Amino acid sequence: MNKKKILIVVTAFLMTATAYAQEKEPLGETDSQKRLHIFNEVKKHEVSLDVVAALAITSISPRYEYVLGRYSGVGVDLFLAVENDDVDFDEYEHFSLTPYYRQYFFSKEDYGAKGFYGEGFVKFYAYKSGDSFSDSNNNFVPVGENFFETALGVGIGWKWVSDSGFLIDLGFGLGRNLGLADDPYRDAVQVRGGLNFGWRF
Repeated sequence: MNKKKILIVVTAFLMTATAYAQEKEPLGETDSQKRLHIFNEVKKHEVSLDVVAALAITSISPRYEYVLGRYSGVGVDLFLAVENDDVDFDEYEHFSLTPYYRQYFFSKEDYGAKGFYGEGFVKFYAYKSGDSFSDSNNNFVPVGENFFETALGVGIGWKWVSDSGFLIDLGFGLGRNLGLADDPYRDAVQVRGGLNFGWRF
């Protein structure tokens, strides 16, 4: 009887010790979790290009963003228009630099810094405003005056990022011009938007 009691006590003790050890021992990460953890720690730089600007108005609009963490990032957009004699615009933007800050939402899964976001931006841009005329080849040539303006605004968007780092970023925003340009014909509202394809590395 004593032996049975001793056996029961020893067995109970061993079971309790094992359960306690398992509770204290941290669970190992799966291979997928390890990859995502490394991805989040290492890949914090993004470069992309606005394909809408490139196709619609013949321009180059690259973007760089630095991922601060799962929920935020900072970046800058550059816009350079390629002058085209066939463009019939009395007013067109030919250069802009737009730094921004983003806050991401619903990014708890995986490595974050993706999905729905809100942003605040400051846009510094130069544009030409005035009349255009038709030359001997029937090409419209803008002859207006150059202006420089600054706008403050906010925007929203959605970013998709694959496990390999490929990204698609669709965004839209509105800004308010500060009135630095002495142009009576300039609209007070500045529109921001685009569809970017790029890579996180």
